[in-house]
Amino acid sequence: MPLNRTAFVAVLGLASLCALPVSAQMGPPKLDQNGDGRVLFAEYRSANVERTLDTLDADKNGQISRKEFDKAVGMARTFGGARAAAAMDQWWRATDANGDGVMSKSEMEANSRRRFDAADADRNGALDKTEVAAMRQRQRAASGN
Repeated sequence: MPLNRTAFVAVLGLASLCALPVSAQMGPPKLDQNGDGRVLFAEYRSANVERTLDTLDADKNGQISRKEFDKAVGMARTFGGARAAAAMDQWWRATDANGDGVMSKSEMEANSRRRFDAADADRNGALDKTEVAAMRQRQRAASGN
């Protein structure tokens, strides 16, 4: 299945949780899925892992191959330039922890957990709007945007 522009917008939203710049609101993708003003890890994981798999896992085998990911990188380059493509590559390197050329579901979950825990400044197990905004600010700074 080719990655169309709509799917790419979803990918940019996913990548924004890792490295791409986005506004300091609770999305995209929508992190606060139940609208209670807090983001629990289950919501964060769903926005990261499940949406990534739904968007990029073309063969639906539960993991993202580098070939599948490279389609998204190509679209990032087309619509966001070299910086967006570099941010996607940074996301790959951070997630494919064992360097086997595949983003497994467990690697995506582990990377999501690391990012969530780093953002949970008060260690209460939930992200509020301030923590999400701070996380996004750090991401913008790290990606040079």
